[in-house]
Amino acid sequence: MANDFFRFKRFSIYQDRCAMKVSTLACIQGAWLPDCSPKRVLDIGAGTGLLSLMAAQKYNCKIDAVEIEEDAFFQLCENVSKSPWESRVECHNFDIKKFATDRKTRYDFIITNPPFFNRQFKSSDDRINLARHEKGLVLEDLVQICNNLLSEHGIASIILPPLETKKLMSHCRNKCLYISAQLVITDSPQKEPKGIISYISRAKTTPCTKKLFIKMANGEYTSDFVKLLKDYYLYL
Repeated sequence: MANDFFRFKRFSIYQDRCAMKVSTLACIQGAWLPDCSPKRVLDIGAGTGLLSLMAAQKYNCKIDAVEIEEDAFFQLCENVSKSPWESRVECHNFDIKKFATDRKTRYDFIITNPPFFNRQFKSSDDRINLARHEKGLVLEDLVQICNNLLSEHGIASIILPPLETKKLMSHCRNKCLYISAQLVITDSPQKEPKGIISYISRAKTTPCTKKLFIKMANGEYTSDFVKLLKDYYLYL
């Protein structure tokens, strides 16, 4: 079986070709982290560990990485064990609903990449669908979990397509949670946005919205993209 290695400046991510892949959107989310000093971080649906390890590179704290799908969890554990931050990242093979019910810990930062793709993008592999889609966890549940587990001044980072982001904002209002910042991600200036990262907190503020174009019209990476990812990519 062939292997992929998604290489960063300080660690590599092992990827099984039959399982989940590292996406550019996920890398952007992992690089666009708030400037704070969390005591504890939670990664919901950690997959193979990309966001957990990027958070570990930025923050000097304990990180709980929760992944329900067994094959992804195996890769998560392998990637964490090969990283410089093994002692700070704890891997959990749990349904996040059960994990949230059993935990008394409150998190200063929660990060999650729940790819609520359109139906045509679903995999024929039920294991991947379970980890990637709204089959086992609906968006309203995710917002409730964030509400239950966020500390008083905590922040949650969620990346979704534009349509799902509108639903997210509605669910947040129902839980007295608020969008404090958003990063709108577009492949190039000529295209429509493909994903939006939202910061959620309990503080009611006017959201700060930024735009990020990945590439210019000539196909080269934009300076903003390079600046954001340069601490993680080897070849920028």
